[in-house]
Amino acid sequence: MLNSQKKGLDRVKEHEFNCKIVAGTVRIANVEEFLSALKNIAHTHLVTIQALDAGFLTGEEHIQSAVEKAMRAVKRKRSITSDLGLEILLYAAGKRQIGRSLKMGVKEGEQTVALVIVGEGGEKDLEVVAEDVKRKTGIEEVSIEKLESELDYDEHKRERIKEFFAVTSDELQAVGEEKLKFLVLERVALVDVLK
Repeated sequence: MLNSQKKGLDRVKEHEFNCKIVAGTVRIANVEEFLSALKNIAHTHLVTIQALDAGFLTGEEHIQSAVEKAMRAVKRKRSITSDLGLEILLYAAGKRQIGRSLKMGVKEGEQTVALVIVGEGGEKDLEVVAEDVKRKTGIEEVSIEKLESELDYDEHKRERIKEFFAVTSDELQAVGEEKLKFLVLERVALVDVLK
């Protein structure tokens, strides 16, 4: 009896994960080199790192929802891609098409990004990985709360999000402008339905 309980706990633990978000501004001279540096860090620490353009994100809940749904899809062998980072990107973008989702990725130049670090097993110290990421990419960290609050006062960001997620004026009129975040979370959830 004790042995079967241990096996059950091992199976649960095997699918646990923890997530750390490093948000901030960074100058990317070459996207390939930037992504290669992230890939090397991920390989060294045995984690997944996905870079997202923070201009399309509504906040931490948006990222967490995308990570949880991507992990669940991988666990259930229902993922669209074979790469967890790319699967996170698809969910964050609320789209099934990789090409359309890549618009949410990073570009050359100075920008605000969110680097999502995911470790399976729930035991890995992601603070160590985050420090390595900051050191090797030169990202100037800002709080995820600051990115969330931009939605309240940055009209350009709101318009960019509405366009990217195809949020209509009728939808916003029905639920209220302040519910844009929830309409985006709905798009993230709908990726599962569209499969």
